[in-house]
Amino acid sequence: MNTTDKELTYTVTEKEYREGLAKGWTDDDMLKPGKYKVRRSRFVIKQKEENLSEQESDLQLDKMKRLPRGSFKAKKGATNLENCKVKISLYIDGDILEYFKKRAEPPHAAPYQTQINNELRRAMESDSPDATSLEKDILNNEEFLRALKEKLATV
Repeated sequence: MNTTDKELTYTVTEKEYREGLAKGWTDDDMLKPGKYKVRRSRFVIKQKEENLSEQESDLQLDKMKRLPRGSFKAKKGATNLENCKVKISLYIDGDILEYFKKRAEPPHAAPYQTQINNELRRAMESDSPDATSLEKDILNNEEFLRALKEKLATV
């Protein structure tokens, strides 16, 4: 690491990069091999004003290592998937998109993305085994069918 008053040159070697990958980090978690010039923080400049040696200053910086990107993301299975949104790219037919956008135009209407999500949820839940088992239970319940027959006869 080469230090100047306001800039810091940080070099990432191929070895350091491979070590990071071996630890399970991804490309998004770390810098690629090469040299990077960054501006020094006020904390580092303050250390220089306090006449800390470069070695003492580097020791302080080592204590302040940045956590890898994604460290605060929830682990798989730690959240209820029904309560979190996931960003995706999705190709849908243009007429379907226009339909939902038109539905979203009136004031106080839900945004079109929310409406699409609601329709997908409705389709998913109607396909659930709970719904089909309930349907079978009702159709096989003789008492329910007799009561339904009597009610329909009076209409």
